[in-house]
Amino acid sequence: MRQVIGKATRDLDAAAFAALREPYRELVVDLGTGDGKHVLAVARSRPDALVVGLDAGPDAMRRTAHRAAARPAKGGVPNAVFVWAAVEQLPGELHAVDEVHCLMPWGSLLRALVTPEPVVLRGVAASCRPGAPFLVTLNLHAWRPPVADVGGTPEPTPASVDDVLAPGYAAAGWMLSAADYLDDAQLTGLGTSWTKRLGSTREELAVLGLRGTIGQDGN
Repeated sequence: MRQVIGKATRDLDAAAFAALREPYRELVVDLGTGDGKHVLAVARSRPDALVVGLDAGPDAMRRTAHRAAARPAKGGVPNAVFVWAAVEQLPGELHAVDEVHCLMPWGSLLRALVTPEPVVLRGVAASCRPGAPFLVTLNLHAWRPPVADVGGTPEPTPASVDDVLAPGYAAAGWMLSAADYLDDAQLTGLGTSWTKRLGSTREELAVLGLRGTIGQDGN
């Protein structure tokens, strides 16, 4: 798989990634990481976890990847890794994942999560340990007005996800257990540029958080 390190990329084969992962107790993957700032926040708060940010577009995460690769004395974060890959084609090196995050997805990733698309969800599930927790946060302004990537689906609410999303998720091995609107403190805690950017332009930022486990009772 292709690791992003600032302006450069390098091939990281299975053996190299296994050596990188070996010192850490957990593997956390952030799908559609964007500029990767959430990855840095999680990696700093959880030094016993290797945190991988994955995105189909490498450019947005180059600056954050450069910061992470610096020496710790210079502010580097050795347990943060950035990978250039699409969720639809996850690298085989990413396996036995302990936790999945997907915050404020857009484009094809948003469509996969809200239609939902079983092939994509099953692909992620196949990379996870049974019972791996997941956190998905949906920017509800994607429905106000609706963008093309929501695929004509109604805006999800805590009351509607059991009917609208849960069956499709369960068929792909994703077991939804909670759906709640995030408050300001929770949004700040995500550490993403999306929440800061959207929050600065809107009086109220509406975000729905979905939590559950992957692969425990499903496929």
